[in-house]
Amino acid sequence: MIVPSQPPSRHSVPDTVRRALIQLLRLETSARWLGRLLPEQDLRATLRRHFAQRFTPEQRQRLREQLPRVYVAVKHHNWEQAGLIDSWAEIAETLPWDWGECYDQHAPDWYAKGKPAFNEALYRRVAQAHAERPLTHFFGYLSGRWVYPETIRRIGELGIVALNFGFDDSHRFWGRHRHGQWTGNAGIAQAFDLNITAQDPADVAKFRLSGARALYLPPGGNPRAFAGLPKVEKRYFVSFIGKCYGIRKRYIDHLRRHGIDVHVRGEGWPEGPVSHEEMLEIYAASHVILGFGFTGNSRRKTAVKGRDFEIPLTGTPYLTSWNPVLAQHFREGEEILYYRDRSDLARILRQWRDRPQALARIGEAGQRRALAEHSWAQRWQQVLDRIQQSLNEHKV
Repeated sequence: MIVPSQPPSRHSVPDTVRRALIQLLRLETSARWLGRLLPEQDLRATLRRHFAQRFTPEQRQRLREQLPRVYVAVKHHNWEQAGLIDSWAEIAETLPWDWGECYDQHAPDWYAKGKPAFNEALYRRVAQAHAERPLTHFFGYLSGRWVYPETIRRIGELGIVALNFGFDDSHRFWGRHRHGQWTGNAGIAQAFDLNITAQDPADVAKFRLSGARALYLPPGGNPRAFAGLPKVEKRYFVSFIGKCYGIRKRYIDHLRRHGIDVHVRGEGWPEGPVSHEEMLEIYAASHVILGFGFTGNSRRKTAVKGRDFEIPLTGTPYLTSWNPVLAQHFREGEEILYYRDRSDLARILRQWRDRPQALARIGEAGQRRALAEHSWAQRWQQVLDRIQQSLNEHKV
């Protein structure tokens, strides 16, 4: 039976020092500052050394020669099927497991019963699939709330490269401390051969400070789910689809007070949520789609998000918060539009309101860029290529 690892003895490090170190690492600014003190990361060399220690020569040879066969452990909520499951199937043979409502991480007995049962089921399913025909990779969208590091290590001991994807590392890398375990990725990262973090390149430092290997890759989109929208009459000038939280309502209210009508849908708004199909219809019927790049409830910190690549795929112009990381992927004023604050947002929308053809050209250019460089399948192929390069440098 898989049991959770025990927290380090309180006597191994003085309590005051231990608490200070944890608090220091948990601070976003401290992690970024400490990250600058680390030597430049050579991920290829790091993985080469790691694989040399972790796999036998026979296992490395099999991993080099066998076509990718990937076990994908992902629970679908709204975007995960198209983003993580379907896109892996485009480049590799996949065995997906979506556990749906079979396990409830919010149940009162989760840590006593639910989490151990989930971990046993996860390992059993992977081991069975591997016994039927060897797997090359395990890919999870998991956190410390879901898995024990011991479970991932057991999967790795089967001769499988273990990968994990993190989408909230900018503000939930540590999470909360529950029953001796962190609910974020901090407590499980070392058990994976490679962690893929998607919000901010600076988050790689958190993994490295935790003794784990990490690669920053921006999110992507699935062209099959977002591109090729039908040409319909534009009924809305600007639309926003998403939950009502943080600063979003204040920005929307500000626009409406200044005479800019915003079509809004999503949880928490009076207009209510939409299905995926309805969302695509709104995207097609809008001149501009509004985005908010702030992370959590922050008013200043931004993080790259999946919609930053999904919306450009639709061909509708995208206007979102200025983010220097996102600006590396789409050219401002040519492929995307950015605003700096709510006053700037209102100014930009007024500026473009009577220029539908110019707006359409931005949408078309953004779509070309997204199709050429920013699909999820392209991201996963990059991961496979990185791993293969490191394995090839240790030929038997």
